[in-house]
Amino acid sequence: MTEFTRRSALGLLGGLSLAGASQPAFAQGVEGRKLIFVFLRGAMDGLSAVIPDDSSLASIRPNILPEFSARHDLGNGFRLHPSLAGLKTLYDQKEAAFVHAAAPPYRNRSHFDAQDLFETMGRTDARDGWLNRVVQLTGGRGVAVGHSLPLAMQGAGDVFNWSPPVFGAAPEPILDRLAALYEPDAQFSQALMTARSGMMSAAGMTGSARRFGRNYSTVMKLTGQLMAQDGGPGIAMVSLNGWDSHAGQIRDLENRFNSFDQSIDVLRQTLGKQWKNTCVVLCSEFGRTVAENGTRGTDHGTGGLVMLLGGAVAGGKVHGDWPGVRSNDLFEGRDLAPANQMTGILKGLLRDQLGIDRQQLTQSVFPDQTRPMDGLISA
Repeated sequence: MTEFTRRSALGLLGGLSLAGASQPAFAQGVEGRKLIFVFLRGAMDGLSAVIPDDSSLASIRPNILPEFSARHDLGNGFRLHPSLAGLKTLYDQKEAAFVHAAAPPYRNRSHFDAQDLFETMGRTDARDGWLNRVVQLTGGRGVAVGHSLPLAMQGAGDVFNWSPPVFGAAPEPILDRLAALYEPDAQFSQALMTARSGMMSAAGMTGSARRFGRNYSTVMKLTGQLMAQDGGPGIAMVSLNGWDSHAGQIRDLENRFNSFDQSIDVLRQTLGKQWKNTCVVLCSEFGRTVAENGTRGTDHGTGGLVMLLGGAVAGGKVHGDWPGVRSNDLFEGRDLAPANQMTGILKGLLRDQLGIDRQQLTQSVFPDQTRPMDGLISA
């Protein structure tokens, strides 16, 4: 593991962009395939992103769903949030797919415990991350874009931490400890989440853009630049914060989805010819409650949404099992049921995108017997 300072990382990027300059040797991964893992920290409300055509959902979410007529029809009983028009275009081009009702083994509702357990994925004794174990198996090199190395990328594998200046100066571990301290108090927890999101976008931004705007696109552009270079890393991780939505969710997500949608287009353009070889997998530590709460938001839940983007995915589909949102279908009477295991989804992606066989995945990456999900990557 190598940690780069901002200055040395900027120097690296500048060196990569110089025509004819010598470039660091990165393994390309299996047959040039790329994998980008985007962690949407804070628990994105998947039921607002990919909305089932079920009248029972409207009855328990009367104030937080977008107008039905404005939603983008995905077919097969699902519609996409109006602010995700770019994802709809990718879906129509067979370059976007979704897996709903997805969850890791964790079944409690603490952001910070859930994120830690998600990033180690059952190997908490070793304190290494599942994505670092993937880097070790592929024999390549990985990059984490952010000002600290996330737990999922920590370990013996050859990874480096790239820190763009868009991020704030406060160390992530300190913010994590504050968040854990504040978590029992909803008001303080939400205030910290909002402030933390704002820190990411403070440089050079004003007004609504300061809170929601250009930081997602900046981070995605920098990720794409690193991945697109000849000899660039085959595996990357990005964290996009700010998805907790306990209050005022409809306006919050409208803005955030707009920013997110734009950032995906920036990533696609920046990756250029590498887009066709890339799978971008995006998910949160857990989902949110099916019913809205008293402050027109949602609370911590269970089943969440996985988004798969890129030229390598088997797009134009909503994969996996759908448990439903009627009262008898819910987990513990409140959450979208965990019908699709996260380890099975990730095993399917890693097997078919990076060529890691099932035995290696079970022994070295995810210590469970969950069967890999088939059909997520195009042949």
